[in-house]
Amino acid sequence: MKTVKAKFAELRREKKKAFIAYLPFGFPSLKLTEKIIFALERAGVDLVELGIPFSDPLADGPIIQHASQVALKQKATTDKLFRMLKNLKGKVKIPLAVMTYYNPLLKFGRKRFFKNLKACGIFGLIVVDLPLEESRTYLKEARKYNLETISFITPTTDFTRAKKIIKLTKGFIYYISVTGITGPRSLRYQPLALHIRSLKKKTKLPICVGFGIHNNKQVKEISKFSDGVIVGSAIVKFIYYNHRKKDFLKKLENYVARLCTK
Repeated sequence: MKTVKAKFAELRREKKKAFIAYLPFGFPSLKLTEKIIFALERAGVDLVELGIPFSDPLADGPIIQHASQVALKQKATTDKLFRMLKNLKGKVKIPLAVMTYYNPLLKFGRKRFFKNLKACGIFGLIVVDLPLEESRTYLKEARKYNLETISFITPTTDFTRAKKIIKLTKGFIYYISVTGITGPRSLRYQPLALHIRSLKKKTKLPICVGFGIHNNKQVKEISKFSDGVIVGSAIVKFIYYNHRKKDFLKKLENYVARLCTK
């Protein structure tokens, strides 16, 4: 399994942009999660973000909130996530990143969490709700395990704060396209492009755009000025409405392949 950095270096050499898919662990079932990851890889996804379901999300819109509730009912625990990741080690070629709120990580134990990530060959880590001012211990310990921390920058992040965030980031910058929660919406490309180009003057880190992206036109347009796009709700919605259908995994593969064509 490649590191996040290695994957982006490969994409840059090939003059390609990243397509990143978000999937809540345990949705729509524990058994299907693993199969879905392989389907996403076959479809051409460059990196999969696996979300740890949490009962009190801050940034998730209704689609992902519902998916997380489904996963929690399936008893999708952090221990079960690591069991699955250990099983996937050496089988999945694309990088996997774990996305979590801080509460599940803290409850599991920071060092124990980081040790498990390393043992599973996972390098990418996103903590949604840990503010910069409270992240020193987390970042210090994460560095010991060579974890590639991924950080958020939003349209309302000021210049000084953005520089601090960039300095502490090791994987890529996750640029949130809108002020609000996840979920499909229309996007204004011009101001988005201006923000991304301004950030690119400050860092060589890859900058990928997420929130709101749900169709191929958006993927193509945003890929012109960013290093990649992140799609979550649209894929989660497709899974929800199709996972009981015949040849579901092939249907998902075809859907995502069309979505990520640039």
